[in-house]
Amino acid sequence: MEILAGFGQSILAFLFLLTVLVFVHEMGHFLVARRNDVRVEVFSIGFGPEIFGWTDRKGTRWKFSWIPLGGYVKMFGDSDVASFGEADAEGMTEEERARSFHEKRLGQRAAIVFAGPAINYIFAVIVWALLFAIVGETFTPAEISAVQPESAAERAGLKAGDMIVGVDGREIQRFEDVQQIVRINPETPLEIVVLRDGRRVSVTAVPEVRDITDGFGNVHRVGLLGVNHYLPPIVGSVAPGSAAAKAGLRPGDEVLGVDGKEVTRFGELRDAVLGKPGETVAIEIRRDGVVQILHATLSSVDAVNPDGGGLQTVGVLGVDPMGGDRNRYGVLGATVRAVNETVVVTGATFKAIGQMFAGTRTTEELGGPIKIAQMSGQMAQGGIYSFFWFMAFISLNLCIINLFPVPVLDGGHLLYYAIEGLRGKPLGQRAQEYGFRIGLALVLSLMVFVTWNDLVNLRVFEFFKSLVF
Repeated sequence: MEILAGFGQSILAFLFLLTVLVFVHEMGHFLVARRNDVRVEVFSIGFGPEIFGWTDRKGTRWKFSWIPLGGYVKMFGDSDVASFGEADAEGMTEEERARSFHEKRLGQRAAIVFAGPAINYIFAVIVWALLFAIVGETFTPAEISAVQPESAAERAGLKAGDMIVGVDGREIQRFEDVQQIVRINPETPLEIVVLRDGRRVSVTAVPEVRDITDGFGNVHRVGLLGVNHYLPPIVGSVAPGSAAAKAGLRPGDEVLGVDGKEVTRFGELRDAVLGKPGETVAIEIRRDGVVQILHATLSSVDAVNPDGGGLQTVGVLGVDPMGGDRNRYGVLGATVRAVNETVVVTGATFKAIGQMFAGTRTTEELGGPIKIAQMSGQMAQGGIYSFFWFMAFISLNLCIINLFPVPVLDGGHLLYYAIEGLRGKPLGQRAQEYGFRIGLALVLSLMVFVTWNDLVNLRVFEFFKSLVF
């Protein structure tokens, strides 16, 4: 089944990622609960029947359960694992009341609930800080080497040689920062500040919206400015299962030509294969100082025609360029850079959510467990850096999602606590139960929707249809 090719290999990566993030999230609840002298009865990774576990000296049962899509911490005084039911306190002794979650002060309960999302945010900072300190990050100067004809950049008056120093009020140091801002702002006016002939020039550009296909076949709707920066024709990464991988291309290979035509920059390599879908091309490379020729049969992908007229079939080799230099930071610099990354990604996430509500971004981009599993496998194949960057990204998004004021989620608990603080007493049990049911219905509906998106995007239905007709 081609559409699920390699998906089985993604399961282990997905389970590892999910287990780590669930453990981190629940550990936040656990540590703050213990700090406030709440007895924790169960710490579970997964739901359902227990696979194996152990009980520590303080009476907490640590266990792994059969359904690995989440986890929970059950505290003394809870009648259920979601902490939306309070056990009968009538029969409790004074000592038991002192260690019951629901008998704690409002501030203590709020701190315990908030600790889960908070530690996900902190975990993202820590992972990114380690990556920036150990591996570094790609740094490509934000100098424009070429402006594409009839592009948003040309209409705005940007020119080759301009050095971009600011976009949308954000200071720019890398070309990668420009790409990040432009991608999430299709059809949105952006103020771009450049250095030109020693002076600052400000222009307004409106990135065009395009559907692009990455090396793994995933389609993304993004904003495009239409500017290029110089990248040497050196292979940075090879997509697993791609035409390049089958031909034997490796990261670090320098491409010298395609079908006898000289290649001097990575953009020329992309242009050389674009018009040859399904064809076999001769790729001249230099590897370890030795020149050799490899033959690759290009993949065929339907992409949006930049000149209009719907889709066009293009050739795809399946390689990404070698980025610019890598900047490594000291401990303090890496931490500051990681905090900045979390702020930027958080802002981008809320902006994307706002665009979906406004109708300017399609909800088809929402993905569920299947999509995350697929991307986990892809990121793992891309290397340790890609995988752990993705883990930090998902951890940050778990923090944001869990803080939504929806009963069932941590944000729902915090909403109830805020109401309790304003009223001076908690909501009635019936009101909380109704809220819980509504929240559960919303969450389940969202899960069904994103899973449907996953199945459609993976063309599962088309596959089964082809078996019948």
